[in-house]
Amino acid sequence: MDALISVVQSKVAEPGDLQCLDCVSGTLVPDLSNGKYAFALVHCPAVGTQGLFVYRCQLPVKDSSDLTLSKVIAITSEFQYVIGTPTVDQSILQVKINSPDSALVIEVPFEPKSSNFFMNIKKCANVCIERMKQSIAPQFQWLDKYKAQLMAALGSPKDPFEPATFYETIPASTPAQTSQSSFGDAFVDLDPFADLASSRIPHRTSEYVSSADRNSELLTGGSDPALRNSNSANTLPAMSSQNSYVNCPKDPGFLVDFEGNILTRPAYVHPAPPKDDSSGSPWRQSDSLSDSNRISSSSSSSSESKTLGSLRGFEDDFSDIRVSTLKPTGTQYENASMASITTSSSTGSFESFTDQSSKSSTLIPEDDTDLAGYATIKPVFKPAGIRPEILKRREAEYTFPHNFRVFVGTWNVNGQTASEDLGPWLNVDEKQADIYAIGFQELDLSKEAFLFNDSVREDEWNKAIEKTLSRVGAYIQVKLIRLVGMMLLVFAKERHAPFIQNVIADTVGTGIMGKMGNKGGVAVRFDFHNTSFCFVNSHLAAHMEEFERRNQDYSDICSRMKFELASHRQPLSIRKGHEVIIWMGDLNYRISDLSVDVVKVHIDSGNFKGLMEYDQLYRQLRIEKVFKGFKEGAITFKPTYKYDPGTDNWDTSEKQRVPAWCDRILYLGSNIKQLVYRSHHKCKLSDHKPVSSLFDITVKVVDEKKFKQVVEEEIRKLDRQENDALPQVALSLNHLEFKDVRYMEPQTLTLDVANVGQVNTVAKFVNKLEDKHFCKDWLKVEPVEVFMMPADTMELSLTVQVDKNTAAALNSGEDTLEDILVFHLDNGKDYYITVSGNYTPSSFGASIEALVQMHGVIGEMSPEEIKKLEAGTRGEEARGADTFERFDIPKEIWMLVDHLFRNATKTENLFSEEGLHKDVLTIRDSLDIGMPEEMPGNVHSVAETLLMFLESLREPVIPYEYYNKCLECANNFTLCKQVLSQIPRSHRNVFKYLAAFIRELLMFSDENKLDTKTLATVFGEIFLRAPPSEREASLGRGRAHMQQISRKKATFVYQFIINEYDE
Repeated sequence: MDALISVVQSKVAEPGDLQCLDCVSGTLVPDLSNGKYAFALVHCPAVGTQGLFVYRCQLPVKDSSDLTLSKVIAITSEFQYVIGTPTVDQSILQVKINSPDSALVIEVPFEPKSSNFFMNIKKCANVCIERMKQSIAPQFQWLDKYKAQLMAALGSPKDPFEPATFYETIPASTPAQTSQSSFGDAFVDLDPFADLASSRIPHRTSEYVSSADRNSELLTGGSDPALRNSNSANTLPAMSSQNSYVNCPKDPGFLVDFEGNILTRPAYVHPAPPKDDSSGSPWRQSDSLSDSNRISSSSSSSSESKTLGSLRGFEDDFSDIRVSTLKPTGTQYENASMASITTSSSTGSFESFTDQSSKSSTLIPEDDTDLAGYATIKPVFKPAGIRPEILKRREAEYTFPHNFRVFVGTWNVNGQTASEDLGPWLNVDEKQADIYAIGFQELDLSKEAFLFNDSVREDEWNKAIEKTLSRVGAYIQVKLIRLVGMMLLVFAKERHAPFIQNVIADTVGTGIMGKMGNKGGVAVRFDFHNTSFCFVNSHLAAHMEEFERRNQDYSDICSRMKFELASHRQPLSIRKGHEVIIWMGDLNYRISDLSVDVVKVHIDSGNFKGLMEYDQLYRQLRIEKVFKGFKEGAITFKPTYKYDPGTDNWDTSEKQRVPAWCDRILYLGSNIKQLVYRSHHKCKLSDHKPVSSLFDITVKVVDEKKFKQVVEEEIRKLDRQENDALPQVALSLNHLEFKDVRYMEPQTLTLDVANVGQVNTVAKFVNKLEDKHFCKDWLKVEPVEVFMMPADTMELSLTVQVDKNTAAALNSGEDTLEDILVFHLDNGKDYYITVSGNYTPSSFGASIEALVQMHGVIGEMSPEEIKKLEAGTRGEEARGADTFERFDIPKEIWMLVDHLFRNATKTENLFSEEGLHKDVLTIRDSLDIGMPEEMPGNVHSVAETLLMFLESLREPVIPYEYYNKCLECANNFTLCKQVLSQIPRSHRNVFKYLAAFIRELLMFSDENKLDTKTLATVFGEIFLRAPPSEREASLGRGRAHMQQISRKKATFVYQFIINEYDE
């Protein structure tokens, strides 16, 4: 947790059970004392509303006593902010804040943390807006005591933050007055606060009215316009020390916490009040009730200078993962709709729609007649103390099957705006689906989509879908997750919300080195009643000939997509732990071995079945190279790619792509019935046509009465077994030996463990004394913990994989492939498993100093010779070795760069498109065993191998001891040169050689589409690696801190790309 957030949390926790959700530091404008302030977003869990707390800071801030409360502002539906243009040096951002009773200008650092802070405020205000639409008044009485404290401290009714003070001090008259941090035209000509200078007081909504104001309105007839016009523009009604909020009817229980969890679901909705109600009713609506667009940002990124020396672009946010959840669609609700407030996450988040208070409602779907006899169906909560595995085995005894309809759609929109009606795609079925899962690819094709936190296209398409679904029913948004151009949205009928739990999302980028998000997948998993669902949306590698890389992309997504679930000991994967899996997306498999003309003849004659024999995915499915076990419905529609946008005409461009079924939907599960599989040719804006499929999926619904009976039986059984016997297991092996382990080539061995005792047993691997982990870093064990009933047998998988983090120690002899594992039984004894193996040394993981002294390949050297060279690099021998015996740079780096220089300077997507793993291994062997005249594999594989090689070096190109110096001087080229001159000569030679190669590539940027910023970012992460001692400490500093470090790395490399450097 951020240190400042921790201090504020301790401050707000003193007087009440409040939570500090987010916090930024900054200053007030104007503030003659030049003091520092903390701006905190504070949440009251009891009522589910938030306030902006302004604290004056006594520097340094060590504890809560260093904070003095200066202002409290309720985050109501009328809260506004406008973000101005950053200062010239891109360091400070001015933000204007306005609410019904306050207005102020603050200055905060121009960084992602500030952006996230205001994004969270916006989400809070949106929740108030949604509640107002449902006639549910948000509660803010908890702020009263803080208001009273401030009034007592001021000793005067005049509020120093009130609009009059603000506008008297900073008149918005001339742009010159904001030269350092200007709001530009938005500040001068389009001032959203102009109404505060008019002849009326700020708007007030029903959830935020003082008792003094309420009494005045009751005496004067309520909403009499004369009351408003009787007040001066420069004075606000004085706040009474006895200020209290309107005494609204008790909220029916609809509360949303900051993670988006519904704490209590209402059994009914308050009716909307009459429009002409002026009797002082607490449900009287404001005459200016805002919508979500009132929360706006007018900031615009200053255009990046085309001058090579400009560094302004590196102040941007380099992340691009967005997650939002539980958002209602439409304006009509059967029950109170769900809203969410959730912070952005790179890895998704755990969410549950309900808690035990939800069980008081009886929610019977009106069209689900099969459920009519089960009036007690409610969300079921598993009792603590009983293993879920036990309940799972008896599932058939307390559940019954019920069919629900699921709509799945996918569309590659080619970066287009949401300008078409989506009804012909989403609203074509007579019976509407219970669940919608909608995937997009190429949502945003701009470079900015890879570098900035937000994409305009996300909001556009999200709103378009909500608008379309709202025509046919009340749906809530279960989850939205995006990785660059891939976006997945899941919606469900509102009445199903209490039965959807454990919502988690994750993303996997399959670009080069698995870091670039231009290709890959996004996924959402959840439990619906007692059945687990997983939806995956992916965009796989392009081009006709790259079907093997598409297969590899699929494997990478399956192996790297993980869902952390609190109730499970191990993270869930796509294929493990889900009963219903539906995979959609632009899978990019093409029709091969036929000319474009022949393919079109087959299409015109409707011979889709014959054409499928040439479909790459169909061929790969038959030989089980990809999507093993998945099914796909019969394709009876035209290929969905490639069309001239806006038409139904096949591609008429110069390339004239062969038509193909790139866009597909596959499914895996035993209780899935596909009703229809189709394309939608009425949607024409993209070069792809959207595809959809409708499924009937049998879901296991819990009968609560039977469930309780099973639980009671299991509890009694546990009581009987408790003292029957001690746990006992038998292992099939106690020693595993791995032979000839190679770099980046995992080897897996298995052993069986059997429960030979009379009681249920929990067994797990535990740490040895004084060890932080139960096994060494090169070893992976699955599962780490097992639960076994008597006579059960489980398989344990042990995998050895040497990678960039472990190769150096094995090369140098500091570590060996030997380990002892402790397998512990709860309430029982320990078992010991030994692991051993031999590692084949590789140039991957070697040091630059050792490599420049190797005249032959590393495979020809004995382990002792390698250890001697590596030992020399850690002493003075490295600096004093005979220069005649040393290469200027490692020959391995020269081989890789020379191949790229001769063959790839004009290749598109170099260093952003990944190579094939098998090619990378072949290239590794070429470097380690023998130097061929030509490198095997394609240029993308060679490029990825170069990055992997540099990333694996024992010491990075910029040695660890110079890491912080480089970050500190990143913005000054002269200082950068000074630091570079201090590093060892071999490292300096490698840096200069690679910088020159990058400059050479950029000379062909028109052909290869590379840009300085992207290359600086890619190589910055590799040249500058944090010392091992700092890596663990940096993990707890948050995403914003890591992004700031990444920008500094990129800036350092950027200096040497745009400027020639030689000693």
